[in-house]
Amino acid sequence: MVLKMAEHVFYMRGFPSTFLDGGFPHHVVEDLKKVAGISGEQAAAVRQRLAEASGFLSSKTLLALLREELGEGDAATATRNVIRNLDPGDAERWLDALEKQQEKKDIDLDEAVLDKLRKTLPLLIQHYPALDRLKKAENLAVVTGERLESIELICDLRPVLDGTREHIEGIMPYTRLHIVTTGADGLPNAFEAELTQQQVHDLADKADKAKTKVQVLCEQVKKWLPDGLPDLPLTRAPRKEPQNG
Repeated sequence: MVLKMAEHVFYMRGFPSTFLDGGFPHHVVEDLKKVAGISGEQAAAVRQRLAEASGFLSSKTLLALLREELGEGDAATATRNVIRNLDPGDAERWLDALEKQQEKKDIDLDEAVLDKLRKTLPLLIQHYPALDRLKKAENLAVVTGERLESIELICDLRPVLDGTREHIEGIMPYTRLHIVTTGADGLPNAFEAELTQQQVHDLADKADKAKTKVQVLCEQVKKWLPDGLPDLPLTRAPRKEPQNG
């Protein structure tokens, strides 16, 4: 079983100096242009919806909410990108940097768009409780242990040779557990262990029990707090494999 890597990051939350000093990437400028096209009424409606949102606003849930207010076009996706990756303290610095780069013609952004952003960004970029809760949950998901990148069970045969190493006197099956995690420094850590047949069965049994326990815990959380289960890779239920029939 090999797990997928996390999604690409489009912005640097809380550390926008790369863009401020060296210029904004094209896709960021395009997102900002789309955000500038939002009307004042739409921006106010989005701000109110986000302020009143309960639970945890995942990227998917946030996009669905924005599409209700902004439609199915690119504006909702661009606004999602900006809201998720900018903190209130960043908005003013981004606007200042955009103005300087626009004056030097370093970016394709006209004055009218910049004027709209001066009004829209401070209105949209706020501390929203549902987004703040998600950030806390995302942080807890990584600080409490190393992230699992892959886990493999390798089964093979190992020959038993005689003293001359010329004749096979027997063959022994074996199972190797290979685990790769990502450490706090972002570098991979690998671990291997040889498993007996009994340990393979014990591991499978413990995995089945863990699946049952996690399902029960998730169901209890939903009963205790209807909006209390964040939608993260750590908590997301596995996809059901299609049955051939």
